[in-house]
Amino acid sequence: MDPECIFVLDHYNDYISGELHPDKIERVEKHLKLCPNCENFLSKAFQIHGRTIDLLKRVPAPKTLKKSISDLFDSA
Repeated sequence: MDPECIFVLDHYNDYISGELHPDKIERVEKHLKLCPNCENFLSKAFQIHGRTIDLLKRVPAPKTLKKSISDLFDSA
């Protein structure tokens, strides 16, 4: 497998979530222009990410979960 494909696979989650460093974003986007397989993979990953976010917005978190998360931050 091409080293740039491996780079994309290693960093796609941060790329999709907008947490990837700008230098690495440039590297991913440069590779996507040359590699239809990685472009297709990231396209599908973006779709799954978007659907997951939509689902999470529609399904409320249980109050016990919210309290557990709050407790974690309160104890830190």
